[in-house]
Amino acid sequence: MTQIKETNNTFSLANIFEERAEHLSKQELIAWSVETPRDRNIIKKLQGTGAKLLIGPRGSGKSTLLRKAYFNLLDAGEILPAYINYSQSLALEPLFHKYANALQIFRQWVLFKIVFGIADAFKEAQKAVPENLENAAKIANDFLDELERGNEPNLENAIALSPLKDLIDGWAIDNGFRRCVLLLDDAAHAFSSMQQKEFFEIFRSLKSRTISPKAAVYPGLTSYSPNFHLGHDAQLIEVWYKPEEEGYLDTMRELIKKRLPPEQVADLLKEQELVDYLAVASFGMPRYFLTMISQLLGIEKDSPNKLSRGLARNAVVSHCSFIRGIFKKLSEKLPRYSHFVEMGSELEVAIIKELKKHNKSCSLKQKTVVVGIAEPIESELDKILELLAYAGIVRFIDTVSWGNNQSYRKYSVHYALLIEKNALSLERHYPLSKYITTLTKREHQNFLQRSGTQLLGNGFQKKCFLNLAPCKNCDAPRAYDEAKFCVECGRPLSNVSIYEELLKCSVDKLPLPKQKFRLLKDSSIKMVQDILIDDENQQLRKIKGIGSVWASRIRNAAEEFVSV
Repeated sequence: MTQIKETNNTFSLANIFEERAEHLSKQELIAWSVETPRDRNIIKKLQGTGAKLLIGPRGSGKSTLLRKAYFNLLDAGEILPAYINYSQSLALEPLFHKYANALQIFRQWVLFKIVFGIADAFKEAQKAVPENLENAAKIANDFLDELERGNEPNLENAIALSPLKDLIDGWAIDNGFRRCVLLLDDAAHAFSSMQQKEFFEIFRSLKSRTISPKAAVYPGLTSYSPNFHLGHDAQLIEVWYKPEEEGYLDTMRELIKKRLPPEQVADLLKEQELVDYLAVASFGMPRYFLTMISQLLGIEKDSPNKLSRGLARNAVVSHCSFIRGIFKKLSEKLPRYSHFVEMGSELEVAIIKELKKHNKSCSLKQKTVVVGIAEPIESELDKILELLAYAGIVRFIDTVSWGNNQSYRKYSVHYALLIEKNALSLERHYPLSKYITTLTKREHQNFLQRSGTQLLGNGFQKKCFLNLAPCKNCDAPRAYDEAKFCVECGRPLSNVSIYEELLKCSVDKLPLPKQKFRLLKDSSIKMVQDILIDDENQQLRKIKGIGSVWASRIRNAAEEFVSV
């Protein structure tokens, strides 16, 4: 098999397997991504009028679609686009423990990021930046710089939403554009409901005849403001691919052709079953498909891997560990829900066990990957399912009535987890082609039917309670999440900054392979913060066994760990 060589910048390995679209240049994004008819339809909606929300877990392609819409609009030159990334919203969380005006600061951060994004769009379009926009962008830059340094920013030059809308209209219309499209990436703010609600109030108010806001959100944990109504204030668009969709495997094979040199593609597609197997195991998420392909190829080794079913299996098992890691890390990012996360892990085990038992007596076509949870669903179980959906472990399908007027909420379970635990009850050395066919061409009406108590046992609700930090003075439990004073001693209750705690976490909290932790153990990189302050990954790349590819991936893992 031919080894990939870094003969030029175009095929640099660090770029070929770069998983985050926001890090790719326009040329890389166009050259290395695939557009299906459904993708083109979504991009068209993103470029059109009205407010839209793209929904899908990490790695499902939201950023790719937003970036493509942005570059398309720039090239067309008729509509002013702005791409704004809010992935670092959690970095503002310490403000809420320090300043009484934290919500006002957060609002200005959201608005100034828009100003900065519009100024960048003019520069990328090679148009002169209007003088009042240049001045506003300078004020925005100063504000953002102060925040990054951890200082309380100056609000003397704060901008209100209504005047900003008038300015956006002027920047667009006065410079030959018909209207403006705002593409707001990583806008879920999943770990602060207060930030989420404020964001969606801004989002709802931004919409006008000439301003069309679009945003990327996550399933499960996104909290909309009381005045924000899905369907009325914004159309919800699901991004997540479905492995059973017609043309799905062709799309993933085409993605390989786009990302790899021709000789590498030829070698890889000689083992097409392995490629399709990993495509199905990725559960419709291109980023994770590429990660598993890179593991299959062994791109960091001196000599390439000899492709085999065992290596593909190892890549799936590694991915299972990764997605479970994302879910378990919610205990650190949402400590009040740590008990719900524990029960979520139990629910995953219970569902897979029940699916395996059910599938044992089913023919290939009748085997199922779907569990129907009997309604009404307990509020505690509903929260557990939301957390699992955020991590991509389960995916909501629909709600159906099924015999005796009993309704079920249907969820499919991540295919990698099903493969790892053989939940389809197939023989150990079953042909991969049959595995792929079973997961992509099953009878959809068949599903497992269970209640919450059947899966988690009687009284499971008692194990699902909020984990609230006690009073530091008398150790009395908090009465409720937003309590300001202790009900026992009356002292003010202090809150720990989640963001600052995440920065102090050991690197072994990141979802990385064990061998990488062993390499980091003997280095100066001990905490997540050490990775984030490592300019251009210089310290990481000094560690023997960590090249440019894995340095980039480790940094991405750290950035995602402290982001939404």
